[in-house]
Amino acid sequence: MTHVFSRSSRWLGLALATAFLLSAMPVTADAAELKIGVVDLQKVLKSTAAGKAAQKQFDDLSKAKQKALKKQKAALDARQAKLAAGKKEIEAAIAALQGKEPSEELKSKAIGFQDEARKFEKDYIDYDRAREATASELIKKEGDLLKPIEDKIRAKVDQLAKERGLGLVLSRAVAVYASDALDITAEIIKRVDGQ
Repeated sequence: MTHVFSRSSRWLGLALATAFLLSAMPVTADAAELKIGVVDLQKVLKSTAAGKAAQKQFDDLSKAKQKALKKQKAALDARQAKLAAGKKEIEAAIAALQGKEPSEELKSKAIGFQDEARKFEKDYIDYDRAREATASELIKKEGDLLKPIEDKIRAKVDQLAKERGLGLVLSRAVAVYASDALDITAEIIKRVDGQ
C-alpha cells in the first residue's frame, strides 16, 4: 500500500489552492501575523497504529489477490505452450501431406486445436478482466481503509490548529521549504494514536 499513501494528493491540491489564494491576497496586519503549521501526511499515515494496520490489511489482501492471479496466469501460460506445440505438430503433418488429402484423424485434430485455441482466447480475456476487477477492488479497498484514518487525521489537525491558533496548515509535500519549527507531524501522530 505504499502507493496508497499517494491519496494525500487530494490534500496536496487543496493545500496548493490555499497557498495560491493566500499569495494573491493583499498583505494586511492580520495576514502578516498568520501562523502556519506543516504536517507530513505520508509520515502520519505510515507511522500511526491505524495506518500500519491499514497497510497490513491492504498488503495481505493484495498478496492473496496477486497469488490467485499468478496461479491463473501460470495455468494460461502452460496452455499456451501446449497450444504452440500442437500447432507445430499440425503444421508439420500438413506439410508432410505434400498436396494429398488429410486423414480424418488430422482433420479432427485440427478442429480440436481450433476449439482449444478459442477456449484459450476466451479464458485469457477472462483473466484480463479479472486483473482489471482486482485492480479496481484494491483501489476501492484502499479508499475504504484510508477514509476513516484520513478523517481522524483531519480532525486532529483541525483540533491542533485551533489550539495553537494556526491560520493555515500545509502538507509538507506542497511546501518548497518549511522550518522544522513549523512541523506538527509528531504531535499529530501522537494524537491520532491517542497518546
